[in-house]
Amino acid sequence: MISQGIWCKTIPQSCLLAAALMAGSPLVADAKPYKGAEIFTHDSHLYGKYVVRMRTAKGSGVISNFFSWKEGSELPGMFWEEIDVEVFGKNNGQSLQSNIISGMGTRTTSEQVHNHGFSFGDAYHTFTLEWTPGYVRWLVDGQVIRTTSGGQARQLVSPAQFRFNIWPPNNPGWVGSWSSAILPVHMFVNWVEYYSWNGGGFNSSPTWRDDFNSFDTSRWGKADWTFSENLADFAPNNAVTRDGYLVLAITREGQEGYNGTPPTDAGTSSSGGGTSTAGGGSCPDIKTAGQSGNFNTAGAYCFRTQNAVNGWGVSNFDGRTISVTVNGMGTAITSIGAPLPPKGASDYYHFSSSAGSFAWASVYWW
Repeated sequence: MISQGIWCKTIPQSCLLAAALMAGSPLVADAKPYKGAEIFTHDSHLYGKYVVRMRTAKGSGVISNFFSWKEGSELPGMFWEEIDVEVFGKNNGQSLQSNIISGMGTRTTSEQVHNHGFSFGDAYHTFTLEWTPGYVRWLVDGQVIRTTSGGQARQLVSPAQFRFNIWPPNNPGWVGSWSSAILPVHMFVNWVEYYSWNGGGFNSSPTWRDDFNSFDTSRWGKADWTFSENLADFAPNNAVTRDGYLVLAITREGQEGYNGTPPTDAGTSSSGGGTSTAGGGSCPDIKTAGQSGNFNTAGAYCFRTQNAVNGWGVSNFDGRTISVTVNGMGTAITSIGAPLPPKGASDYYHFSSSAGSFAWASVYWW
């Protein structure tokens, strides 16, 4: 993550010294008064697609993240390789930052902030990170928000871990002013899927999926370290599973853990199932030829159809964008009325619309 200083899986004195030098400020030896959380996969993968269903923390000064990370990137003489999805808690949690970090010595970053008309802290949303040899793509609720082709994307050539974390950066210009009065705050993850890259595309079925019915120690480790810009230490007790959800918390020291009930996710299917929505509910399974998807909402929505679609269009779409994929995967069509890719009889087209100006909108096809 940009501005993160340095990551260490343990905290030997050499690592602390390197962190202080890289961050440009001394590290305090005493335990910090706040505790965040991070988990990481033991295994690393080269390329692939990660799909995450999560609800993030709201509050100025905090971020809820997932990212790919080449182990050892922080060490002197190592080439840094990282891809980020960082959801801001500030401004009611309505924006996120996509980023690639690469390079050795002076690192290159490519942060972009994406603003949305809803709060990621009020409902669960589906976030997708696609990493291939030629491009990196970020999607929210099936909608492509950014694609980086070539350049930095081609510098990511090493297997990488996958990580979740929540922390309060000591950087108010980036994440907003910090106040401990908001504590505790939490991010909730319903499930995560990883799809392998087969050289020509992503495999249609996930290589692995975690529904967090328990904490799988064979897949995940818990962080117990920190870095200079983090106002908190990562505490293992602030990363727990509860009622089929992963809960990551920021708390005061001495108040670690989570004893509450995670908010329920109304849409719990995988990206391959096509039932997750931008609003957190389930997509209508529309299968009758000649019908349209009409929705009485100004908010974002999605739906799917197994019909053969020869042509399509929209109504009352002022202010909206749309993304259409086959089975919720692959390259998205984002131009209204553009030809759709072919699909099999058992496949479906997955339409995902952002929020718009009208209280209702329609997608129609023939």
